[in-house]
Amino acid sequence: MDFPIIGWQKMPKELTLPEVYANIAGSGINVFMTCSDSPKDIKAQLDLADKHGLQALIRDPRFNATDKLGWQEEALAAVKDYGDHPATYGFYVRDEPVRGEFEREGQMVALLKNERPDKVAFVNGLGWGSRGADCFMEYVEDYARIIKPEFLCFDSYPMSLIPEDADTSEFYKADCGIEWPELNAYYRDRYFETWETYRLVGWKYGLQISGIILSTPHHHSSWNFGPVTEGTIRLEAFTALAYGACAIQYFTLLNHPYDTDIMDDGIITQEGHPSVRYNFVQNVNRDIVKLGPIVKELTCTQVFHHGPLTSSCTAWTPGRHLRDSSHVGVARVEGDPAIIGFLKGDGGRYIVVVNRNPACRSRTKITMQKGWRASLIDITDEIQEVSMKEVFELELEPGDGRLFRLDAEQNALTQQGEV
Repeated sequence: MDFPIIGWQKMPKELTLPEVYANIAGSGINVFMTCSDSPKDIKAQLDLADKHGLQALIRDPRFNATDKLGWQEEALAAVKDYGDHPATYGFYVRDEPVRGEFEREGQMVALLKNERPDKVAFVNGLGWGSRGADCFMEYVEDYARIIKPEFLCFDSYPMSLIPEDADTSEFYKADCGIEWPELNAYYRDRYFETWETYRLVGWKYGLQISGIILSTPHHHSSWNFGPVTEGTIRLEAFTALAYGACAIQYFTLLNHPYDTDIMDDGIITQEGHPSVRYNFVQNVNRDIVKLGPIVKELTCTQVFHHGPLTSSCTAWTPGRHLRDSSHVGVARVEGDPAIIGFLKGDGGRYIVVVNRNPACRSRTKITMQKGWRASLIDITDEIQEVSMKEVFELELEPGDGRLFRLDAEQNALTQQGEV
């Protein structure tokens, strides 16, 4: 698959209907999660998915049964049930295991990868906290080192509504990074720390990363995650690209009846119809499905933030180390707050520039270093490179982003020590 766009929550067997699967595909989601009922029910979902160009993560409980005697035989039997189906993307193993469960989940992942290396053995990690490790970094490192998933992934959401007791809430004061009054919401302080931690661990262990985008407003513990607008969805999706994501995921595709007291509708309703946020997701995915395959083949080497900072953000530092810069090719970033991700691979060097404001349009000016040019990857019609320039002035919609390819003259590479 060129670029997986995954929708969370099990698809109920009652919604194994052509019109529902057409709605899933129409949203731009290309991987969903099956029900966890009988193999017959799951296979019926796979058959319908194949007809609509979809693939699935199989949520057969036999893939999460390492505490049972004979679990290996059961898991291999499940692989045999689904492994050859063209709609099988992979096998769902676990969501957010605690540190003490890593060895067990790692055994399941190893078994599945050995049996079907062409399929994804999926384990989602925590986006914050330590859960039995000494710190968050140790948790993420052990997740990569012991479980060895196909790619590292996590859920951590940037936006939460400002609480009514904001003036006196100690939790809010600790959690708030930047307020967005236009949305009555705030940027959570540690959101980018999560992305940076996973980026560094992924680089160390040679694993790609993926994050989860909030498509469903909901309250959880001390947070009221939301609101969800096209701007917030764009911001999270393009942030993922800036950090070099190999896939994106949405929480949620749909919700179950028992979730209604804490969650709004997902991308589709419990009846399988498009929700009020369906078009937001559809619009964003039209862009991501074009840019994602390019980013997937690259490695993110650094991410800078222009404007107000939250924890673990690396500030854009123009003028420092001009001849030996860690933001090779770019001399200046000016204007409104932005995220600038630097990526490289066999296809060359790229940058992703993101409007960090989910509520307002932005203007950003990018000036290249001497001897460097940037070409915008234009996706308005078909993918093409346009406008090789030394200076770009961007006007971006809320949360929106652009991908540029960087090119240098020979003497510019010599100055950077690459020749």
